[in-house]
Amino acid sequence: MKKTLFFIITLLGLMTQSCSNDSNENEALTPVNFSVSVKYDQTFNSEATKKASVTLVNNETGNKYTSESDDSGVAKFNQILPGTYSVTATKVMLSEEFTETFGYTPTEAEINFNDAASNVVISSTTAPIALEMKTSKVGDFVIKQIYYGGSDTKKGAVFRDQFIEIYNNSNTVQYADGLYMAQLTGSTTTTVAAYSLANGQFDWSKSEEMTIGNTANTNYVYGVNIIKIPGNGTQYPVQPGSSIVIAQNGINHKSNYIDNNGKAVSILNPELTVDLSTADFETFLGTYLGDVYQYDIQNPAVPDVDIAYWGNTNNDMILDSNGRQAYTIFKMTDAEFAALKKYKNPKGDKNYFLQIPNAVLIDGVDTTKDLASGLVPKKLASQIDGGNTYLPSGAYTSKAVIRKTKTTIAGRIILQDTNNSSNDFVEITANPRGFN
Repeated sequence: MKKTLFFIITLLGLMTQSCSNDSNENEALTPVNFSVSVKYDQTFNSEATKKASVTLVNNETGNKYTSESDDSGVAKFNQILPGTYSVTATKVMLSEEFTETFGYTPTEAEINFNDAASNVVISSTTAPIALEMKTSKVGDFVIKQIYYGGSDTKKGAVFRDQFIEIYNNSNTVQYADGLYMAQLTGSTTTTVAAYSLANGQFDWSKSEEMTIGNTANTNYVYGVNIIKIPGNGTQYPVQPGSSIVIAQNGINHKSNYIDNNGKAVSILNPELTVDLSTADFETFLGTYLGDVYQYDIQNPAVPDVDIAYWGNTNNDMILDSNGRQAYTIFKMTDAEFAALKKYKNPKGDKNYFLQIPNAVLIDGVDTTKDLASGLVPKKLASQIDGGNTYLPSGAYTSKAVIRKTKTTIAGRIILQDTNNSSNDFVEITANPRGFN
């Protein structure tokens, strides 16, 4: 009798557990409704943002949902699967609409607003979230193409053929002299720790010797490696619709060559890589470090950039092939740059990173490994980059991210610049000075 009673109780327990598990699984698979409220920041009296494009991306599956905010500033999403999402909102406003909305005429023909949120858990009990739309900063120089993925590790040039391209998107001559380009650092995982923010990004306010509170997160970015275009101020003009290419190594990577150790390096498939022998600049660290890296090949025909700050152990300008960095360009005087402070990250790693104010940034691009499980927390504020871009093909596939072409005026190509790289960039086969 006792054995029978024990069997019945055990069976009931298993049935209850099974029903509970089924209930949880059904809840996780049951689509829910969700909404996002968007409004302009206090500068614009916190008015509701009409016709903003709002996008949700599931961090696990990569599924994307897009909606447009209504007249009350609410974007509604019906029947989406529960999960953890990244949320971005973008509003591109022409001058006429700006004047009609806010009562005065802007200096720009087009004004961009952005905001974003990470690690938003959406379920049947999740309350609507609110985003505050801030104006994006638009510069004359924009980052056009970032070839960080590299080429095949056996038949190509691995990471040695990486480059970044900067474009004059204005209608007047711009001078590259004194322009800084920074690789930005931050957390590479959305996992929340004691030293991180809610989205997994480092909480820089917790860094050793940091005294400025949360503005360390909101008003600054953190450079790991920073280069500078040399020049006297007018030495390197960039015409409207033209660009400068900064190569890791300014050589023809399609050809075999001899490395700095005297070893022959063979390129088995030249079609997988690029010719950077006509790059405008290259990054050579031999003089700066006092030691020449095996693959840091210096081409006398390509001018070297200045090494402004080097915060890691890399002995070449190696861009993260998995897309876990961000990139920005900015200008400062030598005295202003020298006054910048450096900090360890709050995780306590030994390297120091240079703190750069958002106010000086001309353009910036956040990259990520992917939009699902490989999502990397954003390093740039939403007014600099309201989204992020990535390589769907992955690392070492000869692919780059490149800014979309918006229009052509009198033969001059104008690139799309909404300050949201999720909208502005696409993947292409790396092509210095090419277009998508």
